[in-house]
Amino acid sequence: MPDQEPGLLLAHIAQELSAPDVVFPTCFDVTIRVHTLLKDPDLALDRLADLLSTEPLMSAKLLHLANSVALRGGGQAVTELRAAILRVGLEVVRTVSYTVAVEQLVRSKQMARYQGLSHRIWEHSLLVAAIARQLARRSGMSADKAFFIGMVHDIGAFYLLFRCAADQVLAADEAELTGLLYEWHDGIGHALLTALGQPEDVTEAVQEHESLAEIATLHRWPEILAAADRLAQRTADWAPSVLRGRQQPVIPERLLAEDAQAEVLHAALKEVGELHAALF
Repeated sequence: MPDQEPGLLLAHIAQELSAPDVVFPTCFDVTIRVHTLLKDPDLALDRLADLLSTEPLMSAKLLHLANSVALRGGGQAVTELRAAILRVGLEVVRTVSYTVAVEQLVRSKQMARYQGLSHRIWEHSLLVAAIARQLARRSGMSADKAFFIGMVHDIGAFYLLFRCAADQVLAADEAELTGLLYEWHDGIGHALLTALGQPEDVTEAVQEHESLAEIATLHRWPEILAAADRLAQRTADWAPSVLRGRQQPVIPERLLAEDAQAEVLHAALKEVGELHAALF
């Protein structure tokens, strides 16, 4: 891969992300509109339901999730989007909108040659999200917000892979391409989420999750995300160990004992199985 190719692409992306109107893949259209609507403090559920109804796949997954065993409990099945939104909550709506967009991106024709890599990034993201939720519950923080942060923490890798896949030179060497994704995904992810209007604590966590020198607490989002990322790497990772070996802070046992870490990972793996049943 010629040295100038990655530099040109990154310069291009930096210019795009600093523009007033960031260009996302078309599958993110409804997601961006959902995220914009969710920032409205006077949001009307009917207005949100009307928007979601324009995306049949998103609507179907929200209804399926609302009627899953975990959320339904002993209640009646819901058949209307408004009732589904009330049951799952706005944070879950945000997560599902992102999930659908990434799923469509991964399955796009442009990404076909990198199905294996994109699938590994996606499975890692799911597990990080589930672990982050478990850790947040233990720390008394928002479990749903933790899940969303985990889901989007590698959005920069998806975006870079999508862009690189369209470039014959960059797409030619998967090992080199993976290194480029690893090197830049956190910074690009921060810029993308900022463009999506996500709050600073979310973008900060995504920016810092690879670069923390140590995990000193489990009461801040960057540390929760970093801890979830490290735990997930034990069973589901997309970056080669030669890259991960550069910086790999562990979770100190004073914060979470090794047996507790194993419990968290076990519970998260079980949740990922349930998520596959509800969302895929």
